Amino acid sequence: MTYTGGEPPLAFHPVAGPPDAPLPRGRRWYLRPAMLVVVLVAVGAATTLAWKVVPGRYREPIQAAVRDHLAHRRVLRYSNEILAASEESGVDPYLLAGIVQAESSGRLGAVSNKGAMGLFQLSRTTATWRAEKLGIPAPSDDELLSDPLLNARLGADNVAWLLDTFDGDVVRAMCAYNAGARRMKEIAADEGGWEAWRAKHETAGDSDILNHAFKIVRFRDEFRANGLFEEDERRENQRGDH
Repeated sequence: MTYTGGEPPLAFHPVAGPPDAPLPRGRRWYLRPAMLVVVLVAVGAATTLAWKVVPGRYREPIQAAVRDHLAHRRVLRYSNEILAASEESGVDPYLLAGIVQAESSGRLGAVSNKGAMGLFQLSRTTATWRAEKLGIPAPSDDELLSDPLLNARLGADNVAWLLDTFDGDVVRAMCAYNAGARRMKEIAADEGGWEAWRAKHETAGDSDILNHAFKIVRFRDEFRANGLFEEDERRENQRGDH
């Protein structure tokens, strides 16, 4: 600004630029992360509030579906061990995968309140017994909780024995897997035999043992529908064709 005479200006203020001029780069770096944090906090708060107003009868199925999905993904990590145990024992690999999901949710280090261990939730007695049948040393607790192939081999061998004991009846064998073979026979005998016991409690839906067996079968069918072992089965069939 140039003074040309007359009344002098009271003050002179240099113009900094238009009000919407962008901030210098040094002052803008933190804006995007800050805005992202604000958005995430707002979304999280809204989601939490929305979840709280959803009635419990709707929340529970959603929570169960999420748990099943996460467990399914964990089981997938052990598909090679499950397939190897299946080939050794002759048990359907999809059934073995279903057992792992129902018993341990695919957690190798899982220990139940009764002391059952690992992917197949084996008791110390069962693990030692099936190891003897396979001709291998009795496993330690640490081995059952850290060696997925060992746990799968022992679990699959136990399932093979149960299927043989109960004439290939998968639901009955899975009830025995959960309750114990001897106890399952006693429970069924007290109510007129297996068929009568199953019919009664399937209708009533009041048996945790039977419901657990049905859960295993459902997981088995879901793994089969998703084709978990399809490629391995194709390779096996190709080897058989030659």
